[in-house]
Amino acid sequence: MTNVLILETHAEAYAAALREKFPDLELRVAQSPVDADVDYGKVEILIAFGMGVTDALFTQMPKLKWVQSLATGVDHFLRSKTLARDVILTSGRGIHGAAMRETTLHLMLSIGHDSNGLVRDKAARRWDRREWPLLAGKTAVVIGTGVAGSAIGSLLQALDMKVIGVSRTPRPVPGFDSVVPQHELPAAAAEADYLINVLPADAANIKIIGGDVFARMKPGAYFIDVGRGETVDEEALIAVLKGGKIAGAGLDVFATEPLPASSPIWDLPNVFFSPHIGGLFREYQQMAMPLIISNFSAFLSGRINQMTNVIDRTRNIP
Repeated sequence: MTNVLILETHAEAYAAALREKFPDLELRVAQSPVDADVDYGKVEILIAFGMGVTDALFTQMPKLKWVQSLATGVDHFLRSKTLARDVILTSGRGIHGAAMRETTLHLMLSIGHDSNGLVRDKAARRWDRREWPLLAGKTAVVIGTGVAGSAIGSLLQALDMKVIGVSRTPRPVPGFDSVVPQHELPAAAAEADYLINVLPADAANIKIIGGDVFARMKPGAYFIDVGRGETVDEEALIAVLKGGKIAGAGLDVFATEPLPASSPIWDLPNVFFSPHIGGLFREYQQMAMPLIISNFSAFLSGRINQMTNVIDRTRNIP
């Protein structure tokens, strides 16, 4: 009997769906790694988001054969020094397109419409009518042209925006009017009214969006981040926001999470942010289960080569 651990706040919902499809599994659920009822020594399959899964925890799972990440980004697992190289790692890639495009649009509209100011006006019972910028006719530059980037691009095109993609492998991609190579990022940023980051935090992307990129942006441009906070030089971003070098930012992710109370970002009037909730949509389990069930069917029948979103860990060593 295959031993499976689901380590997640809503673990029981995933377990119920798996029990229905695979009644012979030995399923355990835990909301945190310190759950005393879990015998980690027996775990063969782990289903989890990366956050909270530590190197120490992997040392307690000598029988581990497969990790199914619930997230698209698997950087937390890739950085682990104790996750054995022969353990299969699969991601949740493909289920986040709708959530990322809606989160991106929310941040764009919120910073453009000065939602922070509107909330303050409401609290003060102040009627202050202010202009806001149209998205139509503007240029969006999206850094990352995968599933989420393409979904974002298609939505913005529907709003009559010009959309430029930035990719390591430039090619025609739905949702983009053009795609340029990553080394042209600073030049592309100069064209952006909205510079949108969708990058994962693999080793090559750490702080790839830095001072050289922000320096090329227009004074009236906005930076939107729904990728990973580690891909941005946060000190450089804070500097251009404080200096008014760009108009503002809409952020859902940060270099350190939770955002430290000492961070200047809390007090910047030209920043609208949310606490990394871009992927925290109510339908998450419903969207993820078809992928998980398909991978379980393949894994349990020995069809490893038919599993979806298998990460080539030889190419993703931090």
